[in-house]
Amino acid sequence: MLSRTADSLYWLFRYCERADFVARTLDATLRLAVMPQSYGGERNEWEYAVATAGDLALFRKLYAQANEDTVRDFLAFNPANPSSIRNCIVTARENARSVRTALTFEMWDALNSAWLELKSFDNGMSRGEFSRFLDWVKQVVLVLDGSAYRTMLRNDAFWFTRLGTAIERADNTGRLLLAKHEFLSPEADGIGSSFDYFQWTTVLRGGSALTA
Repeated sequence: MLSRTADSLYWLFRYCERADFVARTLDATLRLAVMPQSYGGERNEWEYAVATAGDLALFRKLYAQANEDTVRDFLAFNPANPSSIRNCIVTARENARSVRTALTFEMWDALNSAWLELKSFDNGMSRGEFSRFLDWVKQVVLVLDGSAYRTMLRNDAFWFTRLGTAIERADNTGRLLLAKHEFLSPEADGIGSSFDYFQWTTVLRGGSALTA
């Protein structure tokens, strides 16, 4: 297999895994943000979401403060953010197009259809519509991943897709845990409280591991 084919397959699945992770992080943060302030005092869950995605320095250059509107725009749609959901899907599709013959029809159809449908979304959505958008992103990645698992030969191409997914997931999990301690850890007397418990369930949601 050509090295450029391996590279494109690797990054195709890294970007898809990243889009899924950002969608899960935003979904979990939305849940955390609606908790009453009395449960946890002063909090900065939106800054936590950006830190979890590893883009805090860039975010602070583009926005004055971290709130729901700015973080939604930055992590989901902003073209200046290489790791926004929009850019992840666009870049994944570009990698897929460059190695079209290495993909099965089902994989290409799932990703190309998502790229076309992505154009109908923007940051002007209500919170409910935005939650449905995040569910759509997660569904797209599940369909692509399932298509790869069920239709690809178990050759080098398949294992490079698995490698990209695994490395991206390990990186995201590390940042998820680090950001929890830097931005969401309660005071000493709050450790083990009901809100601390809820924060840890939010971390598990972000890692798609709550039911596990």
